[in-house]
Amino acid sequence: MEILGLDHVGIAVENIEKAIPLYEKTLGGQAGEVFSGGGGAMKGSFVPLGGTKLELVQPLGPKSRTARLVAEKGYGIVHLAIRVADLDKAIEELKAAGFTFMDEKPTASSSGGRVIFVDSKSFGGVALELVGK
Repeated sequence: MEILGLDHVGIAVENIEKAIPLYEKTLGGQAGEVFSGGGGAMKGSFVPLGGTKLELVQPLGPKSRTARLVAEKGYGIVHLAIRVADLDKAIEELKAAGFTFMDEKPTASSSGGRVIFVDSKSFGGVALELVGK
């Protein structure tokens, strides 16, 4: 799997409208617009941080990926997102190595491209989001 770099760190928050000013004031940077994702199951915003981003994510329903991760671990860091050169190849390699995924196939990402999540149970307690085309 060819990793191109860290894309972002996902942080589950209870209330995104309260979290954005806290992260902006404390870390600097201007949060992007709040977006909906996961078929309306979450809302989020990216906060730039140096050469990467923090993705603040608020689950809106019990069936979202983020809600499942919050149920397991509570609010806080829920996923690391890495950009890969070839998403389909990375999925094949990780499946062959025994990793499990939260979804059957990649979905469209909020920033364009496609994403898929390696289940936190097969990656040491943190979900791994693969970001690619």
